[in-house]
Amino acid sequence: MSHITIRHNRQLGTLVYGTYRGMSGVGKALTEWPCNFRGSENLPEDDELGDPYWYLPHSRRRRADTYKIDAAVARLRELGHDTDVEIDDTTPAVDFAGFMEEKYDRASDRAAYQQYMARREFWTSDTIRAANQRTYDMLNGQPILVGHHSEHRHRRLLDRLWQREGKAWALYDKAKHRIDRATAAVNFRAYKENPGTTQRRILGIETDLCRIGKALEEHGDRWSDHILAIKRAEIVEKLEELDYWWRVLDEAGVHVWSPDDFAVGDFVAWAHGSWHEVARVNPKSVSVAGLYDSVGGRIQTMRALTRRNCRPQPLPYHKVVGHLTAAQAREQFPEVFVNLDAAPVRPRPSKKRGSVKLDHHHTAEGERWEWQVGDVDYRAFWRHPQNWWRGEHEPVTEPGVIHITAYRAGKTPTFVSRGEPVEVAVSDVAIEGDIAWVEEVHNQLRDHVQTHYAERAAA
Repeated sequence: MSHITIRHNRQLGTLVYGTYRGMSGVGKALTEWPCNFRGSENLPEDDELGDPYWYLPHSRRRRADTYKIDAAVARLRELGHDTDVEIDDTTPAVDFAGFMEEKYDRASDRAAYQQYMARREFWTSDTIRAANQRTYDMLNGQPILVGHHSEHRHRRLLDRLWQREGKAWALYDKAKHRIDRATAAVNFRAYKENPGTTQRRILGIETDLCRIGKALEEHGDRWSDHILAIKRAEIVEKLEELDYWWRVLDEAGVHVWSPDDFAVGDFVAWAHGSWHEVARVNPKSVSVAGLYDSVGGRIQTMRALTRRNCRPQPLPYHKVVGHLTAAQAREQFPEVFVNLDAAPVRPRPSKKRGSVKLDHHHTAEGERWEWQVGDVDYRAFWRHPQNWWRGEHEPVTEPGVIHITAYRAGKTPTFVSRGEPVEVAVSDVAIEGDIAWVEEVHNQLRDHVQTHYAERAAA
């Protein structure tokens, strides 16, 4: 039996030397799960070990997958081959730009191959269907003559035509799939260097670097020299990748937005071409008004929000395509702000806070609150008035009441018979005045809770 070497380093990945295509039993041993090796005629040759054929996909610029390597070694040794393993996880890979160019070149070759095979399969499919059509034309609708000496020959002919037709359409579907793969390969570079995708990738790399740095601070003094060398290699590679992707953004002339570019009250545009007022500036996004709403048209402001679309939504910085200050927005869209100023909306209040923790939940038919005093759970429910979601900003003149119930802590209120009802007064809190926002109902309930339950909760 032959001598086989499985070598892994971060530059070339995991390669198998000492084998060739068609070597008895080796291909099956290496390609079946969990090994999942693949074969290629285009792998780099080694001066000492020769030309490899089998490789482990997605193993470059990574640590060795010892689980797959050990499984491959065990199978090769079962076949009687003398197998050695060489693993170098501490030497960082270099030339990330060359690594990406190799990927782009392979994508171009893959696109050309898929297009060529698709043309062949389309031609074969058309040829088979054309031949079948000529045979059908010769039959000229002749039915099968049951009992005639030509019956069996006629049935066999129709079976062959049916099978060939199925083969033709199978080739047609396969060719369409190849066209899709060719299109993906042609656009591979555009997908990789898309500005939004590139910014997300940069954030991921920076997160990985922060994670490695935090792990070194917490556990670095307990790690072995080998693990520290692996971590240093990962840091070197990720810094090189980070520099490469930043250069891609610079060459594309893409402006990378950050929190310093925005202020509350500004307007931002994104992929849908609409402008949204900034409600809050976050480290990785801006919270804007009406992100997924079309009622307000191209301009979505906080004052124009209704009960239906009342919550600002986060917009990641990599999706921002335009920016206007508040003054610039007023100059560019004066008619919008004239209408807003002419019909001011009742300002939306903020929720009051208190000593009793009041949990608020939105439901399909109303609003629900929960709080606990001692061993008693209180639940309050306010049913939405009719046309609550259609009323836009108009206050509701008949808001109804807040219904309060109480149960022993831990008992499910839906199945009261399984628990023990608490002997406390269950009340209905009348809502005072007209209501335009849920926060107004919340604040009235907060006043009621602070008045009737705060002392008992403190005791």
